[in-house]
Amino acid sequence: MSFDPRILFVDQTGELGGAELCLSDLAIHLRKRTSVFLFQGGPFEELLKQNGVDVRLANQTAPRPSVSKQSRLFTYFVALPAVVSLIRDLARAAKGFDLLYANTAKALMVTAAAALWLRKPFLFHLHDMIDAAHFSRINRWLLIAAANLATGIVANSEATGAAFRKAGGRNKNLVVIPNGFQPELFGEDQPELRPAIAREGKSVVGMFGRITRWKGQKVLIRALACLPDVRVVFVGAALFTDEDRKYQEELVVLAEELGVADRVQFAGFQRNVLPYLKAVDLVVHCSISPEPFGRVIVEALLAGKPVIATRGGAPAEIIEDRVTGLLVDPDDPAALATAIRELLKDRAWANRLAEAGRGSVSQRFALAKVLILLIAFIDSNVAGKTSGAKSPKSVTEGCEVELSEA
Repeated sequence: MSFDPRILFVDQTGELGGAELCLSDLAIHLRKRTSVFLFQGGPFEELLKQNGVDVRLANQTAPRPSVSKQSRLFTYFVALPAVVSLIRDLARAAKGFDLLYANTAKALMVTAAAALWLRKPFLFHLHDMIDAAHFSRINRWLLIAAANLATGIVANSEATGAAFRKAGGRNKNLVVIPNGFQPELFGEDQPELRPAIAREGKSVVGMFGRITRWKGQKVLIRALACLPDVRVVFVGAALFTDEDRKYQEELVVLAEELGVADRVQFAGFQRNVLPYLKAVDLVVHCSISPEPFGRVIVEALLAGKPVIATRGGAPAEIIEDRVTGLLVDPDDPAALATAIRELLKDRAWANRLAEAGRGSVSQRFALAKVLILLIAFIDSNVAGKTSGAKSPKSVTEGCEVELSEA
C-alpha cells in the first residue's frame, strides 16, 4: 500500500483483561497512526495514555447499555437507546480514520453499525468462544451476523476460529494469529514474594486471571482439600459483572466449608503478575468451558513454571501433554489433585517440563512476529480486500524479525 492507514480500535471496557492486553501491544506499537475508542475509562485507558496512545471516550454522561453475554432479547429492547448513543459517539470519532477494529464482542455490535453507516471497512478480533457455554442464543446470533459482515476476522486460536465456524460463521477472510509476548521481560528481577505466600513451608500453587465461574476456581479449591501440604494463591479479581462478584463470594464460602480457608489467599488484581509467577511452585489453569486462548499459560511457561491446564480449546494448542506441561480433563478436582501431586513429588521432571515449555512458547508467541502478522493483515484490509495472509504457524515458523515503529 502507498500509505499508512489510520486505524480506530474499539473496546468496551476500561478494565485490563486479556483482550485489552493484546490490544495494548498493537495500539502502542502503532500509536503514530491509531486511536482507541473506549466505552468507559479505567486502568486500560491509563495504560494506553502512559504509552502515548490517543484515547477517545464515549459520552460518559450517557447511559451505558446493560447487556451481558447471557442477555436475552428483551434486554436489547431496553438497551436500544443506549446502544444507539454509543453508535453515534463512535461514528463521530471514526470520521477521520480509514479502518475500524473491534477488539471485543460488545464492541463488534457497535462497530459494525458505525462502519456500515460510514461505509468504512472494519475488522473483528475474536477473543471468545462463540458457543452456548459463553453466550446466549440471541448474542450468538447477533455476533455471527455482525462478524459475517466484517471485512476480516483475526481469531486468537484455532479453537476460537473453529467455534465461530460451528456457530454459523461464514466470513471467508479469517486468519489465526495468537497473542504475542516479550520473552525477555520474564527474565527480569522481581520483588521477592515467596515468604509472604509460602507459609509453614508448604508448596504453593498459583491460579491467575479473572475470577468468573467458567474459569473454574472452584475446581482448584476442591482439589486443595486432597492436598494438605499445599497452599493456593488466586491472582485476579471479579472485574466485570455482579455475577462474577457473587462467584468470588462463593469461593470464600466453599473454602471455609472444606476447611481449607487458611490455605487460600486472594491476592486481587495485579498490574504486574510476574512477582507472583516467580513465587509459586506451579501454575494451574482449570477452565470448565473451552478456553479461547489462555494468556496465563504462556506467561507462566515464560516465567519458567510448570503448568497444568485443562483440555478443551486453545490450551491443547499451547501445551503438548507431558512434554511441555500437563493436560487434565475439565471440572475434575481429583484429576487436578493427582496432577499437582505428581509435579510436586518429582521436581526434576516438573523443571524439565517447564524448560521445554519455555523454549516452545518463546519461539511460537514472540510479540515481534505476532505484530508483523497483525499489521500486515490490518493494512491489507483497508480497501476491503482479503489479505491472503498465511496462518501464523507457517509464517512465523523459524522466523527471526525486528520491528521498527510503524
